[in-house]
Amino acid sequence: MKHPRILVVDDDDEMRRLLSGLLAPACEVLDASNGIDALCLLQRARPRLMLLDLSMPDMDGLEVLSAALRLAPAVQVVMLTGDTDVNSAVTALNKGACAYVTKPFDPAYLREEVARLLAPRGRPGEAPWQVRDDG
Repeated sequence: MKHPRILVVDDDDEMRRLLSGLLAPACEVLDASNGIDALCLLQRARPRLMLLDLSMPDMDGLEVLSAALRLAPAVQVVMLTGDTDVNSAVTALNKGACAYVTKPFDPAYLREEVARLLAPRGRPGEAPWQVRDDG
């Protein structure tokens, strides 16, 4: 069985390594440190899911989210941020993110959220998205 491909986008090297370690080897993990590289990888590699940091220099996560959904409408995006402002969560979800997770996060919760999003659609009782604050 082929492993699902996930794109991790964060300008923090340590966070990218942490996320990659949490998801591999169950998933094929690609990573990018900025929005431009992320959009190039998205077009080329067509991941099923993207974990996207909200706060990045040059091109923030909301800009990347909008562009990503234009390029690959089927990609599911989980926004990651240290910002606990509810307005940023609402904005991200309204722009098409599937979930919003605050840093620091519980690794087990993040794995569960990724598994939920990668699971076959249409299972009874599954919410289309969920906001969670583990901070």
